[in-house]
Amino acid sequence: MAEKRGIRALIKRFIVGAVLVGSVLFAIAPAPYVIEMPGPVFNALGSLGDKQIVTVVGAKTYATDGQFDVLTVQTRGTPEGKPSWVEVLLAMMNSDVKVVPIDEIYPPGSTQKDQEQETTRMMLDSQRDAIAVALKHQGYKFETYVAVDSIRKPSPATSKLKVDDRITKVNGDPVSFYEDITSRIKASKGKPVSIEVLRDGQTKTFEITPVKDTDGTYRIGIFVGYRYDFPIDVKIYLGDVTGPSAGLMFSLSILDKMTPGSLNGSNHIAGTGTISPNGEVGAIGGIQLKMIAAKQAGAKYFIAPMSNCDEVVGHVPSGLVVHAVDTFDDALAFLSDLEQGIPVSPELNCPVK
Repeated sequence: MAEKRGIRALIKRFIVGAVLVGSVLFAIAPAPYVIEMPGPVFNALGSLGDKQIVTVVGAKTYATDGQFDVLTVQTRGTPEGKPSWVEVLLAMMNSDVKVVPIDEIYPPGSTQKDQEQETTRMMLDSQRDAIAVALKHQGYKFETYVAVDSIRKPSPATSKLKVDDRITKVNGDPVSFYEDITSRIKASKGKPVSIEVLRDGQTKTFEITPVKDTDGTYRIGIFVGYRYDFPIDVKIYLGDVTGPSAGLMFSLSILDKMTPGSLNGSNHIAGTGTISPNGEVGAIGGIQLKMIAAKQAGAKYFIAPMSNCDEVVGHVPSGLVVHAVDTFDDALAFLSDLEQGIPVSPELNCPVK
């Protein structure tokens, strides 16, 4: 009997030990998620280190007041370094943190380097478009054209096109907008297309055969964006921050520096939203976390894209006044009310569904 009890005790200890080891291994095992949290906040009217975030050369500028905060989201987790299950479970218990499947941030097969290159490209496009919107508002005229931002490797365009090639024609037809390029490539149904570019002052023509992407659309493997021959020099510096979501705030900050008075009415204003060359404000990711970051930074007002309203409603931090906009002009109208001291409703202006 004593021998049987000893065997049972040994088996029990083995099972307990196995469970403990299994629990530890599970806790430290990588989880297929990314943890998102409010990131650093930057006043676009101020400086980062010893550099001004927005600098205008070649036009008269004015002193600014108040703040236009650019907001960021920090992440924990990459395809090469996923967070552990215990980190994910702890994050799920924190209302100021989001846990999202890693495939929502990193497309299958992509790497951290791929993502960094893509978001860097988006930031550069965003800065150029933001400058264009502000200068157009001030009446400046300048040439706009479409150029290659980046090229997938491998792809049909690899070894033919180069970054910064100015695309002038597709199948002999002039190109003014990037939709001119994508629509003609899609319409090719896989047949070779003629791409004419201007490179280092010389015209070159390439025949490229599109391939069908995973979504069934024919592509040649390039990303394109607008370029501008600006009549004055505007520079934007934000260190290693990437992505397109600061476009609206960049445009507002540039305009504030180029106009007398205080565009923000000397208020502390945060905001987010992409900006298109014609001034349309687009949706961004992580807006709930950015509202939290804005409140923590002391912002009183928050400008949000109208297209993000579904994520904003019901998630506005107490004491933060959020105003949704569709366009750059919408944002200016809101700021004009603040500047003139016109009472602004604390109620969110998102459409009621």
